[in-house]
Amino acid sequence: MRSASVSPNESESYVDLGHHMLEHSTRVPGRYWMIGDVRHGRRYLRSYALDPKVNKARIEAGIQVTADTIQELAGRLGMEPATLQGTVERFNGFARSGVDQDFGRGNSAYDRYYSDPLVRPNPNRGPLEKGPFTAIQIVPGDLGTKGGVLTDEVGRALRGDGTLIEGLSAAGNNSASVMGNTYPGPGATLGPAAVFGYLAGRHMAAM
Repeated sequence: MRSASVSPNESESYVDLGHHMLEHSTRVPGRYWMIGDVRHGRRYLRSYALDPKVNKARIEAGIQVTADTIQELAGRLGMEPATLQGTVERFNGFARSGVDQDFGRGNSAYDRYYSDPLVRPNPNRGPLEKGPFTAIQIVPGDLGTKGGVLTDEVGRALRGDGTLIEGLSAAGNNSASVMGNTYPGPGATLGPAAVFGYLAGRHMAAM
């Protein structure tokens, strides 16, 4: 949750989520927080929380905050307690009904791929009910820029005016994405890398 009123769909493609976080931040600057209750920590592997030294460093930096109640947590995060409490209650209501009326979590097959099928009625939503509650600050990171060298149909590098750069080819994340700024799903960078790497290799071998 970024604030008491914004909680984008973290179940969607991480590229789409990153876009939505950045789009919102241009309108309402601030920080995003992922909030979980004690049951979440006991039930699911949280790789980010496995190293005690890293946990201590996050706590000292103020980017990992724990409290016994939601209102207490809000105070430690600099939020209005009643507003965050209302946001969590709304979230919990959608978790019980199974329909996320705000962000549509669990509506798509992509959302549900990494969900917990044992959670009903919506495998992407579980209520935040049992303290202590922990908030972790979330920021966009860089995995692939979707940028890079523009190439032709056989992976040859092109200048800005469309002319060839002789002797230079590119594939994978070194080249501009064939899908623009979208990300259809896992492996979407590997497939084009293999195809255009193969095409570039064939073209160079034939020279």
